[in-house]
Order: sequence, then C-alpha cells, then structure tokens
Amino acid sequence: MSIPFKVIAPVLFVFAALLSGCAQQFGDMSPEDDDNIGSTTAGSKEVKDMAQEMARDLIALKPIAEAAKPPTIAFAKIANRSSEPMDTEMLQEEIRMLLLQNASGRFSFLNRAKMQEVLNERDMKRKGEIDSTGKKNLLGADYFLSGSVSTIDKTDGTKRVTYSRFEFNLTDAESSQMIWAKSYDVKKWSKKNVWDR
Repeated sequence: MSIPFKVIAPVLFVFAALLSGCAQQFGDMSPEDDDNIGSTTAGSKEVKDMAQEMARDLIALKPIAEAAKPPTIAFAKIANRSSEPMDTEMLQEEIRMLLLQNASGRFSFLNRAKMQEVLNERDMKRKGEIDSTGKKNLLGADYFLSGSVSTIDKTDGTKRVTYSRFEFNLTDAESSQMIWAKSYDVKKWSKKNVWDR
C-alpha cells in the first residue's frame, strides 16, 4: 500500500527545513552594517558612527580650528563602566585613526603607549649606539582626550533595553581646564521569542 504524496509532502518539508537549519551558515558583513543579532550592546556600526561624529566635533572646536599651529593631543585611558566587556583600546584606536584621517593636519597625536620604547631609542641614539638623523625634543601634550563608557540595562523577562553612553572630554594640559565634553548615545532593544525563554 502506497502513502499518498499529500500526506508525505508536509513531513518531507519539515525534514528538509530541519536539515537546512542544521547546516552551517556564514557570510561577510561590512563593519558599517548593523549586525542585527538581537544583542543590545553597541556594535561596530555604532562605534564607527560615534568616532566619525567625534572627529567632526573636534575638528570644528574653536581652539583647534583657530590654533596657530596644530595642537598635540594625548589619549588618556577610556574607562569601561558598562555592564558589558569592551575593548576600550580598540575603541581608542578607532577614534584616533578616524581623527588622523579627517583632521587634515589640524592636530597631531602623541603615542604615550610607546613612551618607554621612545625613551630607549633616544638613549641609544644619544650614546651613539645607533645612527640618528638629529636630536628632537619630546613633544608635550596640549590636550588630553579621555572618556568613559557606561550602560543602563532594563529587562522585563522577555524584553531587554540597553542605553549606552560614550562620554568624552578634552582637557587643557597646562591649565587642567576642560574645554570640551560630549556624550554619544546608543539605545537598543531585543525581545526573546517564546521558545527561547
């Protein structure tokens, strides 16, 4: 006795759907695209958007735009006060790269993370152990750029909302006066499906 196709068809369809769901799926994405994976944490899109906006804000800042010579900026640590682990060094590098790309020579950055290597290299040059093109003074910072990342999470069991605040400020290295501060905000939500609870 044969089973009618109209009875078998739904079973075959479900079986095929299960097989395709088990297959590994992957692909490329642009860092500028939202990942849309249901996470409420800030992703690469939000970080890149924020860094580009900050670059525009700092370039337009009056003490920088009207400076007689390009001021030097040193990065201070970005504090992670959020509820999520975050690579603040990567965030700092992204901001620095975008600022350098978009600043058109209006300011320069000091690489304080490499200070010990710089001092060692200078010492070997001064002792004549390696060749040098000439002595240079270490540059001092005109400004310190520092910041923090904070989050507020709310959940009702099925829905989660996360407000992320990236706060940055620019401080005069001579007077300690804060000459600029701004926060860049991200708010995202996600909702669990019934079968995920």
